[in-house]
Amino acid sequence: MAICKRKIIIHTLLSALLIFIITYPSNANITFEKLENKTVSVLDFFLLKLETTLIKRAQYLRRQLLVSRVQYSNINIQVEYDEKKEQIFINMYATMDRHRYRKKNYKQKLSDCNQVRNLIFYKKSGYRFFTQKRDPMLSQGAMEDIFKNVFFHNLKFNEKEIEFLLDKMFVDVTILHPIRKTELSCYGKVNDYELK
Repeated sequence: MAICKRKIIIHTLLSALLIFIITYPSNANITFEKLENKTVSVLDFFLLKLETTLIKRAQYLRRQLLVSRVQYSNINIQVEYDEKKEQIFINMYATMDRHRYRKKNYKQKLSDCNQVRNLIFYKKSGYRFFTQKRDPMLSQGAMEDIFKNVFFHNLKFNEKEIEFLLDKMFVDVTILHPIRKTELSCYGKVNDYELK
């Protein structure tokens, strides 16, 4: 008799559990419903797009077949928003190619910093091939136009908001020499003609 009551209780519990599983919405639906209802700020979305685009464009700094600038083996990029200062900081770390600069006695220059920024942001070195002097074709106005077309594309920012963001974006480029263990940093706004 006691065994029979246990079987009935177990059968009832299993039936209730089965009915609960069948009628209760799946956890996947609840998760997707919750995710659909969450909102992301336009600033967060812009920062994610900016960092993702910069990481993709960092491939331009990889080795060249015909060497016309410093060669890099590793590029790291971080985009951070400082709420207290209300500024966006883009940190770029470019490590020179170990194999190429093992025997060469090369010291990093300010123009190398500017070229790293220019190639990643604007796909142009900003320096003339033979003289390595600043090329006026990549002016501050041209840099702003390229930046707006690439990084604000498909975003609903008006011109005033774009100008505000450009004024609040700073870039810090650090070039690391893997053999001599030296580094050179330059800093400025993303659209400054030359970083300092």
